[in-house]
Amino acid sequence: MPGLATQTALTVVLAGLGLYFLVLVIRALAGYLRFVRLRATAVLTWPVRRPAHFPLLLGLGVLALGVAVLNGRMNRPLHHVASQVLIAVYFILVVPLATRIRLGLYRDGVWADAGFLPYAEIARMAFVEGHEVVLVMLARGRGSAFRLPLPAGEYGAVRKVIEEKIRSHALTVDSAILGL
Repeated sequence: MPGLATQTALTVVLAGLGLYFLVLVIRALAGYLRFVRLRATAVLTWPVRRPAHFPLLLGLGVLALGVAVLNGRMNRPLHHVASQVLIAVYFILVVPLATRIRLGLYRDGVWADAGFLPYAEIARMAFVEGHEVVLVMLARGRGSAFRLPLPAGEYGAVRKVIEEKIRSHALTVDSAILGL
């Protein structure tokens, strides 16, 4: 029966999407709550640039909400409705919340593209100068890099704050291998 196989596949896909977006929503809300607690300790911050496709993301959220309402009215199974509601919550609530987080330097660390990185966890850092200046930081014990794009007018101020943190021993970076 091809109909039963299709329903099973749809159930697995929608349950997987629902679980994926549930994790994304929980992680993003936890990150935003951390930002709310940390924002009083801001030393030097600036707003995040909105993605160029921001209206499209909001449109996807509205579309997912519409599909959730349609599925609910058609008495579809709960996971059909819940997965679409979670997608809508992500695009309508979480994406705009993420644009409210201010990147920059805080008393106890740096808020970069991948989240908050305490000064004690920064192993290495470097300024990469191209058409924009980006502070790239490597965390101790993690393989991922944290990127902090700097507004052109803040480059000198960021360098000054980082030098001050190094002098006060709040930030200790590892020496590079072979002077690199």
